[in-house]
Order: sequence, then structure tokens, then C-alpha cells
Amino acid sequence: MNFPHRTLATGITTCVLTMPGNAGVQEGLSAIDRGDYETAYREFNALAEAGDDIAMVTIGLWFHEGTGFEQDYVKAMDWYLKAFKRGNGDAYNNIGVLYRDGLAVKANLPIAYVLFLLTHLRGLGSDATQIRANSNLRRIIEATSDSERTLGLCMTEEYVRAFVMSRGSLKAPKRKHLPSRRRPRIKDNKSLWLPSEARQMNFQCPKPWA
Repeated sequence: MNFPHRTLATGITTCVLTMPGNAGVQEGLSAIDRGDYETAYREFNALAEAGDDIAMVTIGLWFHEGTGFEQDYVKAMDWYLKAFKRGNGDAYNNIGVLYRDGLAVKANLPIAYVLFLLTHLRGLGSDATQIRANSNLRRIIEATSDSERTLGLCMTEEYVRAFVMSRGSLKAPKRKHLPSRRRPRIKDNKSLWLPSEARQMNFQCPKPWA
């Protein structure tokens, strides 16, 4: 069972997992209700250390928004990355917002575009995650050029994940990130596209993705 998502004008999302009988969750939610974020942090941090990726995103959002704590985009990214490694859809979406807006990392619109796109195409997260990611995707399509979107579609998911985990410090892809039979470009990954969409992916890729 999930606590209702918060959807914000900035495009970031989160939800808090609630499990009957889980004292940590209940204590954390009660602390939020009374504005005691130190206690909430302690409870959700314990959940995050136990591997709860939704708790990770929730703490990240507190730092992203400055809710209960001083706004700190670097700390927000720290927590989102923990959940990103677990394939959490809200982490994909929220990290996309950071790359879109140049917060904690240098702005990178092709990477932001791909993160929103993968959240959508892979159906990551809840219905609320999908609504927000789709909204972000529409907005970034309007804000980017054809060449920026082409670049994003020519990358491999392995490169995108490595780039994100490096916080943007990985510039040129390594050999293990380049396209191969087992490692297709996003545009060539038929598992992501309807046949009619795949037929439209006939454009040429720039180096080193060619």
C-alpha cells in the first residue's frame, strides 16, 4: 500500500511506502505529520539502509525541496542515486529534473530527455510517476532540438546509467558502453518501441555512436 504521491510544479515525485505493522514507517509518517523531520529522517534512514528505495527517494525529495532541512541539491542527488541503482522510477524522473535544470550537476538536456523517456518506456514507478514523467517528457521535447534528442536516442542505456552514476563526470563513453549486439542503442532496442515507432528510428547517429 502506498502513501499518496506528491507531484510538484518542478516535475519531481515521490511516495512513501507504508506497510502495516512496520513501526519504522508509522513512526516516520507520524513524525512528518507533526513536523518533526529529525525523527522522520532517522526512521526513513533506517529503512533506506535496509534497502527501501522509496525511503531513499523520500529523503532525497526533502533535500531537493528544502522540506524540514536546508535545501541541498547535492544531498538530494546522493539519495536519488541510491534509489536509481535499484531501478526506482521516481529516482529516474527526479534525477532527470536535476539534469534538466542544472542542479547539483551541469545541465544536460539529452541525458534528462533519456531519463524521462526510459521512465515512460519501461513503465517505471506508479501511475503518478508515469503522469509526472510524461509531463516532463513533453516539456523537454519542446525545449530540445532534434539533434539533442537524436544524441540521446543514439546512446546505450549502459552509458546513460554510467553517466548518471558519475554525476556527469563521465564524458566520452568507454568501450563497454558503446553499441553492440547485446548492447543496443536506445533507438535500436526493439523491446522499447512499437513496430510503427521502431520504423521511424532510421536516422544516422553521430560519433562515437555511429
